[in-house]
Amino acid sequence: MNIALLAVLIAIASGLLAIYGKQSIAHEQARILVLPPSGAAEAIDLNRYLQRLVSDREADTPFDVVQIDETEFAPVYQTPGPGYTDRTIWYRTPVRIVNQPDRMGSSSFIDIGQVYLNDIALSILSEDGRQIIWHERVGDRVQTAGNEVHGLSHVAEWPKLALGNYWLVIGVKTTSAHVLAAELLPDNVLISKSGSESFIKGASLGVLIVAFGLYFTFGLLSGDRSVIWYAVYILSLFLVYFGVTGYAQLIFKPLWPLASDFVTGAGTALALGSCVMMWSYITRLDQTNRWLFRVMAAYSTVAIAGFVTGTSDWYIIYAKLVFGPEIVLLTVLLINLIYRAYREKQNWQNGFLMVALGIPTVAAIAHLMLLIGILPVNGMTTSIFTAGSIIQLVMVAAAMGYRSYGLINRRVDALATSQRANQLASEQRTFITMLSHEFRTPLAIIQRSAEILGLHLQKEPEAVLNRLSTIRSNAGQLSGLVDAFLTKETLDSATFGTTREAVAIDAFLGDLIARRHREVPGQNISLIKCDTAIVEIDRILMERAMLNLIENARKYAPGAAVWISAEREANGYVYIRVVDEGPGIAADDLQNVLNAFYRGKDATKTQGVGLGLHLTNRIIEAHDGSLSVSVGEERGTTILIKLPYDRDKTVLRASENRTRSLTGYPDPPTNGERA
Repeated sequence: MNIALLAVLIAIASGLLAIYGKQSIAHEQARILVLPPSGAAEAIDLNRYLQRLVSDREADTPFDVVQIDETEFAPVYQTPGPGYTDRTIWYRTPVRIVNQPDRMGSSSFIDIGQVYLNDIALSILSEDGRQIIWHERVGDRVQTAGNEVHGLSHVAEWPKLALGNYWLVIGVKTTSAHVLAAELLPDNVLISKSGSESFIKGASLGVLIVAFGLYFTFGLLSGDRSVIWYAVYILSLFLVYFGVTGYAQLIFKPLWPLASDFVTGAGTALALGSCVMMWSYITRLDQTNRWLFRVMAAYSTVAIAGFVTGTSDWYIIYAKLVFGPEIVLLTVLLINLIYRAYREKQNWQNGFLMVALGIPTVAAIAHLMLLIGILPVNGMTTSIFTAGSIIQLVMVAAAMGYRSYGLINRRVDALATSQRANQLASEQRTFITMLSHEFRTPLAIIQRSAEILGLHLQKEPEAVLNRLSTIRSNAGQLSGLVDAFLTKETLDSATFGTTREAVAIDAFLGDLIARRHREVPGQNISLIKCDTAIVEIDRILMERAMLNLIENARKYAPGAAVWISAEREANGYVYIRVVDEGPGIAADDLQNVLNAFYRGKDATKTQGVGLGLHLTNRIIEAHDGSLSVSVGEERGTTILIKLPYDRDKTVLRASENRTRSLTGYPDPPTNGERA
């Protein structure tokens, strides 16, 4: 299959060569341009007659060109051009004016291309070459008179000449490629051609800019870099076409003579870089060969940066340095595609790419070789790039349509999968909650029964008492685990909400620590400083959060002292610190300790599932606060909780406390104290 696809590619290229090859051969080099006195009566391709000076002979004026021997000239057709050079390139052809009563016209015009040529000197000399009969200068850098009509091409009116022999001499100086296209047209043909070409060129520019907008938007939405780079490539084609069609000259030349050069040069630089990047992403070079992809990316960066040379003579050096590597890299990418087509089984995809990208790439390579003077100027080399671009735009448009269809289907599938996953997650949460509730009753019975047995069996042997203690301890751990999962499901629920009340934080913490001392007598917990602050909290959830922190300190720093403080700041927040004097948390674990089910490197020494700090953080966040974990210089862990407080109620409570202090009245009991 791959061999068949390659054969199709070769057949298409051979067909193009056959079609254009016959046309170019048909343009045999004519010796003398024969015209009636009034000029051409029909369109004449001057490239059939013109010869280019190919030797190193110095020629500064049209007089010098006429005197040079014919052996130092070569036909324009079927010979490579001079490429990029800062020299003036000279062309000449003999002209004979004769009576042709049956071929009379009104007036004629010389239509000169390419539009990006900077300075074109047109001269008609006498037969001996000693007298200039007519002279005109055109070009995108040649200033025109204010009342002169501007067009999409360089046009000069052909003079009416007396019968006799003359020389037509053309001198071209440009920073762009020396690719000359000259025609002699009657006025009616010129008008007709200008109208039709203007419509076609304008429509083409409109299609390109719309295509750029569509592909660029689609690339951004889909996140597909190959599509984004293809959109950039289309933008570069728009800029190049905007320059070479003459629209840049027509619109901007009165304002800035260098505008046409800048637009064309910038478009060319962008095309060189974006073409390579587009190819690299479409052929997945970023995944299959990272080293080669980096080479492509580095070259593309340099190529695109070359737009700054577009209006200067440095563009000649830029073109000489960049166009050669561009041909090599495009050839490498084409070989890589053919290799992939041979190795992989997705033949239809690779076959499509070979046609959609292979043909335009061959066209781009041929066009670059024409510009730098490797391939000859003929019908094929001057039009193959346009034909290849049209093929590429049409086929990639079809590919993007297919890709869009696939993306839409994948999004529908992803939405269905997401809905199913949410349903399963909801069912899982319901199951865990139900299971946890079912566990609570037997666990409570086990714990209570173990406690009663412990009271009645105090005189039993120590081994029996140890077994009872183990039952109580493990039942307590399992009960805590059930509570943790129930709390997590509650916090993760979409309908989760807090039931808040105004609570004095100093009384709340004091009561919590006192109860902890009664329940776990051996743990050393101290409230070292506590400012008065009224906070709006869900008492049950906040107790769970604080107990998680205290329990963490007991597990990971057994026997170490735990210090708790609460300081009120003027910024509207109260800062609660829970500090232990244990070994601290490893630096590698700090950034992950708040994640659900994460357990640090030393977690194997303790029991748990890694939910304590995660649940505490979620509870604090639900109260519009924040939590952070840090390790001191001498180890030890510090948990910092930041909670907003009610300024007005806090001021009122602080005032009441001062009044009690001055009058000697005792404070109300703190157990279960409410604001």
